[in-house]
Amino acid sequence: MAEFEVVKNELRIKKHLTKLDLFVIDTLKIISKYTEYVVISGYVSIFFGRARATEDVDIFIGDISWENFRKLCEEATSKGYEFNVDNAAELYKEYFGSEIPINLWEKDLPLMRIEMNIAEKSSQKKILREKIKVFYNGGFLYFSPIEYQSVFKRYFLKSDKDLEDARHLEVVFKNLDKGKIESYKNIVLSEGVYE
Repeated sequence: MAEFEVVKNELRIKKHLTKLDLFVIDTLKIISKYTEYVVISGYVSIFFGRARATEDVDIFIGDISWENFRKLCEEATSKGYEFNVDNAAELYKEYFGSEIPINLWEKDLPLMRIEMNIAEKSSQKKILREKIKVFYNGGFLYFSPIEYQSVFKRYFLKSDKDLEDARHLEVVFKNLDKGKIESYKNIVLSEGVYE
């Protein structure tokens, strides 16, 4: 099993890219033109070698203006993507306003999708600020801090799948910061964050 180490919020790896990875990379290239993002939840473990399936890739995005969201929707649909609802204004007002995630997928392939929420709670904004930059095969993606992922899955979600995700990350990352783990644990338990 490969071991990874985050140094100064960066990590460099060589990786065989799966169909899911390519979908995520292509989709996040569009999203990143209009707002910042951070990948969270199960895909973090999958990207770093955990063998399991997922139907969605969860992300938090930064604040996004209506104009930028409209442009994001226009570009995505012009490149063959679909959303929960065809009307961008309804998505922006109704979904973001009520913390309902917006789903984005390639047309006719809804089983691989990005699920995005605006980072609104302080803990969500914190992981957006503290994201790690993961360089792979000539590109890069932004992931939430590994300590946060471990804590969130172990102490908040707690399903068998989530506990296995946490264990996997704790094994493959050799420099997890115990201080960060405690800090994230306190935030997660006090704030009741969601993904």
